[in-house]
Amino acid sequence: MSKLQTPSNPLFGATPEQLRDIVIDYLCHNCYTNTARAFVKDSSVRQLDADGDEVISSVDEQLNEDEEITEEFLKQVERRQEIRRCILAGNVDDATDLIHKHFPSILPDTSSPEVGSDNSTVVASPPPSDLRYLSATSVDPMHLSLNLRILAFTEACRTIPLEYPADIKLTVKWDSSSSIRLQGEDDPKYLEQQVVLLQKLQKLYAYVQTLPNAADGALYMKELEHVSGLLAYKVPEKSSMSKYLSMERREAVADQINRAILQKLGKAPISSVELYTRYTHILWELANQSGINSRPGVMLPPVPRTSSPIPSKSDNESQVVPNFDLKQLLDLKP
Repeated sequence: MSKLQTPSNPLFGATPEQLRDIVIDYLCHNCYTNTARAFVKDSSVRQLDADGDEVISSVDEQLNEDEEITEEFLKQVERRQEIRRCILAGNVDDATDLIHKHFPSILPDTSSPEVGSDNSTVVASPPPSDLRYLSATSVDPMHLSLNLRILAFTEACRTIPLEYPADIKLTVKWDSSSSIRLQGEDDPKYLEQQVVLLQKLQKLYAYVQTLPNAADGALYMKELEHVSGLLAYKVPEKSSMSKYLSMERREAVADQINRAILQKLGKAPISSVELYTRYTHILWELANQSGINSRPGVMLPPVPRTSSPIPSKSDNESQVVPNFDLKQLLDLKP
């Protein structure tokens, strides 16, 4: 959220309001909209009337008190969540339809927008910040479209349903027609399906050839060579090509699409708490590698129990600051 991305907000000594914003930012970034609504309600400043009684506000009124946490904003978060759920469930076509409907600018414009669809999404300039995270994956519309199409192809090659995370609250119906590939090669339906898959693959090769960058084209051609190997097996899940049918492949595409949507909305691709954690980790790691000594009175990150204990305060002058270990910090008992 923009409040947390301005240079004037310190990373240390944060005010209660800033800490509240960090929590809300984390919940919204990870699409926990119901929890975000409950947190906004419970953490809002309570207003008292002349008699000292609390004035009860509706959830919508409490949401509107936050500059960016409105009901419309949370609905937008829920759209991102539904797209992610569709991809994780292997329903790539449904996810693509949702993207074209709600966030059309992140994919190439292949058709005119539907009448009445929500096309309010625009490319927003990211807020000014001295602390910014750049997406590690491409947000180019053609790359995103290709990754979705390649994932759709691999899902069409699937013969065994993939167990998806239990928290995906989406009705997923397994298409039993894909199991036709388990039948004999002389079966007309099996051959028909193979022809359909070959046509999909040919379209992918044709799409890759339209990429303006030769290096990108070569990279995707290599990827297509790999995934095309799925056609050589009746049950690719039990072959050496099974890695192309893993949940990790779905998650990678879902994460890339989510980051692209956030960037188009002018949001950071990761939550503020993750950004601050990475920033803190790098600072302490650089200080440790540079041999910087700690100063008296400075609170140092916890060190693993297997490491040598930190010298006493009188020895601080010769003590190099340790690295920041998030797990070690979280494991500390209050």
